[in-house]
This record gives sequence, structure tokens and C-alpha cells, in this order.
Amino acid sequence: MGCDIHSNCERKDENGNWTNLQGFSPFNDRCYGTFGFLAGVRNYSAVKPIAERRGFPEDASDKVRKSYEGWSSDAHSASWLSVSELNSFNYDNTCEDRRCTQKVAAGYFDGGQTCDTGEGKTQTFREFLGPYFFKDLEKLNEIGAERIVFWFDN
Repeated sequence: MGCDIHSNCERKDENGNWTNLQGFSPFNDRCYGTFGFLAGVRNYSAVKPIAERRGFPEDASDKVRKSYEGWSSDAHSASWLSVSELNSFNYDNTCEDRRCTQKVAAGYFDGGQTCDTGEGKTQTFREFLGPYFFKDLEKLNEIGAERIVFWFDN
């Protein structure tokens, strides 16, 4: 069974309340490398997440809260990140992508395995996350988003 992300963009209004920016859900492709980087979810690559999971924000906009609550117990690993955190991360730092395919039974191979340290592929976070991550980050900046609120389901 696969895992998907549900992400929402928010920014503060003139009264200091969070409002949902509809029409764009960043990082919504099923990319377990990105999920691992954002929240340590399906982190077969064993990369260090950008931040520890923070849970669902108490001050989330009503629309985002209703969407989250609609998932009930199927939602997990809720968190949020500011766009400034995403912008200031040094994506030229290196990481080791330790996701690998291993034989787990006779005639059965699993691509969701983690190899030992030193057996993975060393690359920059920019290479690891790929161009779609950065297109989404660019769009977050274009629309004036201040944070993303997200959770996962499987």
C-alpha cells in the first residue's frame, strides 16, 4: 500500500490569522525521498529530515483544519514548515541516499529497503530531491505562501 501527502499552503491575513491559499498543493507527487526529507515518513533513504515533526498546528486555517479532520485516523505524521525554512536550507550539502533493493525472500525483491551506511549514493540534497521539488518551492514563493501544513495517509 502506498503513502500520499496532503499539503496546504497558508499565509497570514491582515489580522494575523492563517488563511489557506487554495489551488496549489506542494510536494504532492508520491516521492518517498521528499517525504523522508520533509518529515521522516517512508524514509528508506535514511536522510536527515529538515526538521522534526511538529504535529498539526493549533492555529491552522479553518479550511485546512477541516480537511485534516476529515481524514480522521487515516491521517498521520502531521507537521508544518515555514517557507523561509525551506528557502534557507543549504541544498548543496551532501546526504547519503541509502534506499536500495534487497532480496527479502526466495524470488522476492523489495525496493523499499535501507542499506548500511556507506553503501548508498552520496549526492547533494538538490540532486536527491530533484527538479520537481524546486519547482514547487519556486511556486510557494511566487504565491506568497508563508508555511505549508501537511500530513500523510496510507
